Amino acid sequence: MQRITSFATCRDLAGLAAALFSKTVQPWKRTSRSASYAPTHQQSTKLPFGQSVRGLRRPRIAVPPFAGHVHRLYGTAGEERGSKNPVITVVGIPDPITWIRCKCDILIIELLFELGLGSKEFENGVKQAVVHASQMMSSRQFAQLKRVASNETVQYVKKKCASLSEEQRQALAVSLEDIIFLLPEEVSVLQDDNGRKVCLITMRLWFLSILEGPDDHEATKIFRVAPNGDGSSPQKKIVTAVYEFRQELRTGMPPEWEITNIWHWHWTLTE
Repeated sequence: MQRITSFATCRDLAGLAAALFSKTVQPWKRTSRSASYAPTHQQSTKLPFGQSVRGLRRPRIAVPPFAGHVHRLYGTAGEERGSKNPVITVVGIPDPITWIRCKCDILIIELLFELGLGSKEFENGVKQAVVHASQMMSSRQFAQLKRVASNETVQYVKKKCASLSEEQRQALAVSLEDIIFLLPEEVSVLQDDNGRKVCLITMRLWFLSILEGPDDHEATKIFRVAPNGDGSSPQKKIVTAVYEFRQELRTGMPPEWEITNIWHWHWTLTE
């Protein structure tokens, strides 16, 4: 596989870095680069990521939260569960080097392929895909998960879910109201020997969970949740998940994304 885009620049964008790419889905690591692309012949999956962006424009890229910023989540889901939405304070920022690298990568990819990776539509599509996939894992509906994820990914998360307790597995489910923030962690375009191009983008997100257990230290470095005042509802915490998405770039075809890797903080509870 030849890497078409990476954090490198050269004359006419023609000499960007090359790299080999693994075909095996591996457990996610915080410092690892994406390594889970594998060609699949199953029916292509259509996720609600919006349409391709036409015309050159500067994509919208989420800005890391500012330390000290305080905000409250709003929504009806929390009220239906009988719990109040917590106050969340930003106490740190994600890795700025990673953010800058991804911003440059997305700008280059937009110039070359116009995928709309920095658009609000793509961000909403990522959230919807995460909500759907996490709920399928939580309810053990792995056959439904195959509609949005590769076979290798489904087998991997099925094995991971089997090692969780009933409470831990049910806590995998993420709602839209629980998602605090998400950022691209890596983005690249690969080309194989046959000239087929594939876009891969890794998204890291932080969301609220009521699962009891140790804190997610990666999340607590950035966000802090205010404790419940009345103690009548479970104390929520912020945890991390990482999802990788893949799209084959085909001229004249609508965007069709597939999940090719999933990592939830909950996996660490069984390690």
